Amino acid sequence: MKRILWIGLLIAVLSSITFGCGSVKKSFAGTWTANIGTVNFVQNGSEITGSIQGYGGFWNETLKGTINENDEAVFNTDWLGDFTLVLTDDIFKSKSGEISFCGIRSDKSQELPAGCGFSGKWIVPSKSVFLDGSYMVLKQVGENVTGELYDGNNKSYDSFTGKVDWGKGWRVNGASKQRGELSLWINASETGFEFIYGNSPNSQQLCAFRDGQASAYIGSFTCQP
Repeated sequence: MKRILWIGLLIAVLSSITFGCGSVKKSFAGTWTANIGTVNFVQNGSEITGSIQGYGGFWNETLKGTINENDEAVFNTDWLGDFTLVLTDDIFKSKSGEISFCGIRSDKSQELPAGCGFSGKWIVPSKSVFLDGSYMVLKQVGENVTGELYDGNNKSYDSFTGKVDWGKGWRVNGASKQRGELSLWINASETGFEFIYGNSPNSQQLCAFRDGQASAYIGSFTCQP
C-alpha cells in the first residue's frame, strides 16, 4: 500500500514539473531603456501591459498586448500601430520593417546597440556641406545622442550632440560643432534620417541612411548615394 502511495506521489510531482516547464514564457517584465522612451512592462501569464514615458516629455502611453505561442509580445495600438516584439537575451525589437521599436533591459547609462535608435554607422551622401565618402557614427544612451561626422579618409570634420524628442515622429534636436543648430529627423523604420539645420522649413534633402542599407525613404524623398 505504501509503495502504491509513493508511486502516485512521484507521478504527481513529475507531472507538475513537466507542466511547469511547458508553461514557462520569456519574460518582458521590468524596466527597459528604449529608442523612444523608458518602458515598464508588467507580464501576467500571456497578458502584458507596458507604460512608456516618451523622450521629450510629450508622450506617456499604455500598451496592452498578449504573448503568443512563440513567446513574442503582440500589440495593437492607435498611436504606434500594430507591432510584435521579439525578445533576445536582454534586448527587445519589433519584427515589422515599417516601424522600429527596440530597447535594452538596463539603466539609462548603457548605449543602445547598433541598429536600435540612432546608434550605429550612417552613410552620408556627399552634397552641399558633406564631403565625399562621408559617414556618421552615432551613439544613443537613453535620450542623449552624440556622434562624429567623418570624411572618406576616416577623419572627423564635425561632431553632434543632442536629445531625442519623440512626438510627431522621431527626431533628435541638438547642434553640430561646425554649423550650429541641427535636428536629425529619422523615419519610423529607423533606416535613414534628414539633417535639418537651423529653423528653415525648407528641406535641403541632406540625409543619411543606415550602413547596410542601399537607400532609405524619408518622408518626401529617398536618401541614396
